[in-house]
Amino acid sequence: MKTPISAVKVGDIRVGHARKLTLARALALSGGPFDKPNWPDKNLHTDAAAATDAGLSEIVVSGTQWEGYVVGLLVETFGQSWFEGGVIDIKIPRSVKIDETIQPKLRFEEIVAVDNQRRATVKVWCENAEQMEVLVGSASCVIRETGTQLEST
Repeated sequence: MKTPISAVKVGDIRVGHARKLTLARALALSGGPFDKPNWPDKNLHTDAAAATDAGLSEIVVSGTQWEGYVVGLLVETFGQSWFEGGVIDIKIPRSVKIDETIQPKLRFEEIVAVDNQRRATVKVWCENAEQMEVLVGSASCVIRETGTQLEST
């Protein structure tokens, strides 16, 4: 069942698509230009030796990847309004390793009237398959009364 954005209320949750963070994804994002000689770049996101040199036990995936998953969920939720004034503040409390599956989520925390519009504040997070939070934060955006749909949970 779909709930119109105009009917969302505090406590409503939205869940994005789960994605497996493979080595291919890590190389595509953090490896530099594909046509660069000696591709990929050697760094803690692409190379086991570089990760070890940085004090890590293995390659870690760049947080930019799953931050993008949260932003995608915000765009799905708020539509064009996100691009016209959405704000996000996140922290990454835990590294993500190659082949972990990550899923973005948000929960409406507050909906207030501001300048004849409603502005929502949401808690955002990504969790792995063990339900450990690997990204946490908040976001806010004006709610447009038409267009965007939310799935009820």
